[in-house]
Amino acid sequence: MNIIRRIYLLLTLILLLISGCGGDEVTSDEVTLSDEFIFPSGTSGPLWEVSDAYIAELQNLDIPSDWAWIDIDEETRDKYYHSQLLKQFGDIAEVRYLIAYDLHPGDKTREQIVAQSEAQYRLFPNEETLKALQQTYTIPDPTKPGYSPDRAADEWMIEDPVGYMAHVEVNLLSRYGDIPEVHTYVRLELKRLLGNVLTDEEREERDAAAQHLINLDEQDEGRDN
Repeated sequence: MNIIRRIYLLLTLILLLISGCGGDEVTSDEVTLSDEFIFPSGTSGPLWEVSDAYIAELQNLDIPSDWAWIDIDEETRDKYYHSQLLKQFGDIAEVRYLIAYDLHPGDKTREQIVAQSEAQYRLFPNEETLKALQQTYTIPDPTKPGYSPDRAADEWMIEDPVGYMAHVEVNLLSRYGDIPEVHTYVRLELKRLLGNVLTDEEREERDAAAQHLINLDEQDEGRDN
């Protein structure tokens, strides 16, 4: 399979229902946050519950300093990521929600998707997470009839490549950790989406980064079988 098609399919999997089509531009003035993070509706019940025992397990987990670069299964990678959030920020609502969001099976509502981006922005207030949060205000509700994630992602990629790739980067970092291949792929693919022609060297560098991410997923799948 063509590597660009494979990485597109990978990103569709990673974004899940976060991928939406771009709409009117949302400025930073239009992002209004309450003083405290509030869990969105529909996030109560056993499927969203994160037990105190699991939080304690994560807080006491020994994390290798190079966990983002070593070859580990997806479940362990997620545990290290969640443990790092707890150790860095404490047992606060934003961290609890991000853990619950990652562990929750099935589709999410638009409100729940927005809350995920809000929690990430509150913890990591920078231009990239702000852009990702701004864009979530423009996506359709994936639980509503007529929503097509493939079509929505295609439209968003064309209409707002910067916002689209900001979402991609946030979710790749969440999935794989802060590894060089994530930044390389996002930087060069954004350059292409903005209409710039990649050199042969840049295409090879982008494709190698994409293949590395694909290999990580295939390794995880192999362990599960």
